[in-house]
Amino acid sequence: MNIFNRVIVAGFAIFAMLFGSGNIAFPPILGKNFAMEWGMANLGWLLAAVVIPMLGYFGSMLFEAETEKYMKPLGKHVTALFMLLVMIMVGPFGVSARCVNVAFGGVSVAMPDCPVLLFNIVFCTVVTILAWNPGKLVQLMGTIFTPLKFGGVAVVILVAMFMSSNSEFSITDVPGAKAFADGFEMGYQTMDLIAAFFLTAPIYLYIKNALPETERGNKKLLITFSGWACAVGGMLLAVVYTGLAYIGAKYSAVLSGTPDEALFAKIADISMGHYATFFVGVVIAVGCLATNIAIASMFTDYIHKTILKEKYNRNVILLLTGGCTLGMSLLGFAKICSLMAMILSKLYPALIVFVVLRIAYYFIAKKEVV
Repeated sequence: MNIFNRVIVAGFAIFAMLFGSGNIAFPPILGKNFAMEWGMANLGWLLAAVVIPMLGYFGSMLFEAETEKYMKPLGKHVTALFMLLVMIMVGPFGVSARCVNVAFGGVSVAMPDCPVLLFNIVFCTVVTILAWNPGKLVQLMGTIFTPLKFGGVAVVILVAMFMSSNSEFSITDVPGAKAFADGFEMGYQTMDLIAAFFLTAPIYLYIKNALPETERGNKKLLITFSGWACAVGGMLLAVVYTGLAYIGAKYSAVLSGTPDEALFAKIADISMGHYATFFVGVVIAVGCLATNIAIASMFTDYIHKTILKEKYNRNVILLLTGGCTLGMSLLGFAKICSLMAMILSKLYPALIVFVVLRIAYYFIAKKEVV
């Protein structure tokens, strides 16, 4: 496989890392809320959820995908506090709990009588059991169900866009500027810029190892191919997000009363029928399950090794993690998003400035050396 093919693969990997189960929920919400102004809202969303995270990935690659180098100006203690805050938000008190809600949203459209409490208990129990010793099961879920999820999303988007007439735009009077601003702020909820601080290393190493041995020290070449990988990943995300936002707007008038976390499954139900809804709901739920197993394992290991220095049994921490996830999930999707937005509205702008300054610093310092 030549380097150009590797760059394409790396771009797909970036797409797969960032297009998590929760991200399916937000673009349809955007389309539903802004309807006739969905295009402006989507532009704001793409800036915050695609362009800025890609800058974050690219910035990390400039510093060889080493988090300590990338975050060096913040200092050791601030970096440690940042890590703790991120783990809490990604883990049981944020993304993980929200993911349970998205899973229920997908299933509830196909099974409207399913009790939310029972579903959440069963879901969190299964996650805890599988995270006890994930082994090859997580890999199996990632290789089988992640492609199924992406395939299911693509099919629903295409059918809802071109093959169904059971749709109607709702009438909205939201100014375009407000739609853009609100779309931009909603993009914070993906937390994908934060992911760039921690998930870049495997992409960077993959690109580096794809080069001939004599060229692996060629920083200019590495940066060029890293930039192209970010561009590929960003374009894929932009296409899928735009499709999801459009069908949210197209069906906005018939989505009244549908919970935000269930919008995508409801669109599948309207455009493709109940049997398709069941399949999509199961795919979303299992995709969320795979995501939550990985998050539960990562959060548990972080607390066990980094915070508690392995003084307590890992399995006890895992049980507490599962319990906290269950408790937070019962707050509901909207409440969790609201709580996260309070923090992200302060944290995200600072991170955006930090990333831009680090990229500028790299090129200015390089120019001065030359």
